[in-house]
Amino acid sequence: MHAEHREFRAEWLEESVAARFWAVVAEHPDRVAVLGEEGPLTYAELAREVQAVAAAVHGASRVGLLVGHGPRMVAAILGVLTAGAAYVPLDPAYPRARLEGMAELARPELIVTVPEHKDLLAGDLVDLTSVPPAADFRPVAVDPGSPAYILFTSGSTGRPKGVVQTHRGALFQIRAHTNNLRIRPADRISVVSSFSYDMAVTDGFSALLNGAAVVPVDLRLHGLGRLREALVAGQVTIYHSTPTVYRYLLDSLSEGEVLSSVRVVVLGGEEVVRHDLDRFRRHFPASGVFVNGYGATEISFVAQNHLTAAEMGDEPVVPIGRPLDGVEIELRPDPAEGEIVIRSPYLAGYLGAAERDRARFGVDPDGMRFYRTGDLGRWLPDGRLAYLGRLDRQVKIRGHRVELGEIEAVLAALAPRAAVVTREVRGEPQIVAYVLGDGTSGLRERLAEVLPDFMVPAEIVAVGTLPLTPTGKIDTAALPDPHPGPAPARTVNPPAEAGPAAEIAAEIATEIAAAWSAVLDVREVDRERSFFDQGGHSLLMAKVQQRLEGVLDRRIPLTTLYAHPTVAALARHLAAGEAETASGPATGGDAPAARAALRRRRRRS
Repeated sequence: MHAEHREFRAEWLEESVAARFWAVVAEHPDRVAVLGEEGPLTYAELAREVQAVAAAVHGASRVGLLVGHGPRMVAAILGVLTAGAAYVPLDPAYPRARLEGMAELARPELIVTVPEHKDLLAGDLVDLTSVPPAADFRPVAVDPGSPAYILFTSGSTGRPKGVVQTHRGALFQIRAHTNNLRIRPADRISVVSSFSYDMAVTDGFSALLNGAAVVPVDLRLHGLGRLREALVAGQVTIYHSTPTVYRYLLDSLSEGEVLSSVRVVVLGGEEVVRHDLDRFRRHFPASGVFVNGYGATEISFVAQNHLTAAEMGDEPVVPIGRPLDGVEIELRPDPAEGEIVIRSPYLAGYLGAAERDRARFGVDPDGMRFYRTGDLGRWLPDGRLAYLGRLDRQVKIRGHRVELGEIEAVLAALAPRAAVVTREVRGEPQIVAYVLGDGTSGLRERLAEVLPDFMVPAEIVAVGTLPLTPTGKIDTAALPDPHPGPAPARTVNPPAEAGPAAEIAAEIATEIAAAWSAVLDVREVDRERSFFDQGGHSLLMAKVQQRLEGVLDRRIPLTTLYAHPTVAALARHLAAGEAETASGPATGGDAPAARAALRRRRRRS
């Protein structure tokens, strides 16, 4: 009865996000709203959790959400909005120092959290696991022009800047996404990115304001294997991620495997290339639609390029498409090729940004607000827009917008003479820091205490001098390649200990080292250095997880890999049979099981 697409009406933009959600609850109480790890949650069940949160935070105007990635976060977001407040997502994966900086800027009056994260931030805390039922709570009416949320992006001054979006602006995003993708109640939409990222705002609300289902997947906890499982088990119909995650997902599939339930693939946040289209043809239904999207946290999507398998051309870089309804895109100062400038009444604003950042917003003579993206574009003859890169030092790392200046500002306190650049490593942009002198020991760990993982340099290189341009600035183009030749082989002595445990640890260490070498694309790895200090990051760690689970024939939670980030430590841990688990003792292993798995592998090979 409700299977067909229904237009998201323009007049709904003058409501609130919460008002639209409660209208959907009334219409679809028994439909599945969230497909979490603990099973489905209907709209009626979600509504009861939302009411409990709303009653607990009622009276606050701004509420921080220090909650993980799942149904509880969905309920917390909608609960805050139902109470008439704005929510501030605070990702528990971020370092404490960054969370404190975000809280200092946003100044939430309450922080909704769960027991495992309550020590990350000080403040007036609300335990999400113990809020009492409040079935009689009714949504608080708010003006559509009032703030709905504050997200944080990287700031060039060394401090993150808050992006404040209104209910009207958020609903505009949902209307565009709903109508462009023809979202209907039967859809199931993945939420792969953190709820601190505007991609999750678009995905989550586009499902929940249309009677569809949200399928949240926590990549950092479960890895890419779980993403594939979640898409299949949840029968996801609309998949949305950065190109980086998309590539890792498809690399994890077997040859010829097709994710048959997916009817739309949406990529955004990074450049999309020809190879991404080829992968789409191999692993998604022939009737599916591929969407390359472009936008910014300051408004979300502003342009999209919709392609079917029959329409895919042979461009090496896929154009970002045409402007969406309600958005104008101009190129300045040259209207044919120049900086991408977004004109729209639905633009967000900044909270606590530096004057340089605030100057990106302006008002044209006709009264329309505009935002200068700092991206370079060119109009193609067919009316589509091609993305040509950045005009400044902002880069995209695994889909996250990063100001290299922010990293340098943090690094300056630890190493006064340094430069931060990006290099192509294994086909991906990675951050490399160059530091004058040899004071690099422990520097990466200290940066990780302040910066989120995607902003921590993949490598820190000590140099004898920092080359300068004629004007006295650091000549980043003249900095040495961190990988001038093949990686040298490293000889690692076997453990001095003797006995069965040491023997098993040595065998497991060999398998771990082989997995690291393959994923990091080097001949040998240092078994006593952290995976992250050798160029790894969270998505590559997820690939290590997949390889090891296949070799050892057992489940190894990502939390275990993060807790034991060296080959030697992980080998000792697994050999001792004390692996940490995410879902109980049944997933843990023991030394005999590991040894048996290795023997089976030897027989197969």
